[in-house]
Amino acid sequence: MTATLAPTGVRDDASPTAEAAGRGFLLRSFARPVWWVEILILAVLYGVYSLVRNSVGDVVARAYANGREILAVEDAWGLALERGLNDWVHRTDVVAGAVALHYATLHFLVTPAVLAWLFVRRPTRYRAASGILMVTTALALIGFYSLPTAPPRLLADEGFVDVMSQTSAWGWWPASGSPGSDALSNQFAAMPSLHCAWAAWCGVVLVLLVRRTWVRVVAMVYPFSTFFVVLGSGNHYILDVLAGVVVLCVGASVVQVAGSAGGRLPGPGRSSGDDAAALVSRS
Repeated sequence: MTATLAPTGVRDDASPTAEAAGRGFLLRSFARPVWWVEILILAVLYGVYSLVRNSVGDVVARAYANGREILAVEDAWGLALERGLNDWVHRTDVVAGAVALHYATLHFLVTPAVLAWLFVRRPTRYRAASGILMVTTALALIGFYSLPTAPPRLLADEGFVDVMSQTSAWGWWPASGSPGSDALSNQFAAMPSLHCAWAAWCGVVLVLLVRRTWVRVVAMVYPFSTFFVVLGSGNHYILDVLAGVVVLCVGASVVQVAGSAGGRLPGPGRSSGDDAAALVSRS
């Protein structure tokens, strides 16, 4: 792989195709993020994320009402794909186990791995890409707090089967599929789907910035496999999935506007002439 040097001398071997695809806007940022600062920022943000996500209060009745309303809208529009997918998944043990494993693991492994890869291999792209992820997550938290929603798997009277509960004895995950205890997990943080938003973010990042064809193919498949998994497991409605993608697009737009408004303000470790091309979607 042929490496090129960014204006600051930082190694950045993004492909020419990725370079061309990443010129929708320029975001002025540090040439290379400081690792301990980034870890501190991510730790603080994760703490805030966990606090808000799991601070639902007494909203059980409202969450179930919201879930039923979403399902009713989908039924009226013929969008309730999760009904058929969930029915097929829970009837096939191998598929149910694979779906549960995907849901309980990849969401918590792939996103941090992509962030780490960006930091090490695409440092000039890291600030914009991580900014999009953070803004997207913040917007999703607003949704969790303002619109608590019971996922399909909790609506047994609608014919849904809780695949995570069905397969929890097969693996290490609790019935909710969260990395922690069910007692500490917000079962009603469903709208929008962060699983889908984060998976789409990972896919876009890798497709734009990786050279190897097979990696880009896997990157394109990953978001769609996540969409299938969250629907088939009964963890999300199709409208949750669509809302997750919309939130990601809004997050990218916010970062684009912020980058355009930022101009050439120099920061620590960067001169005013250091231009870092940011990650963007294809236009």
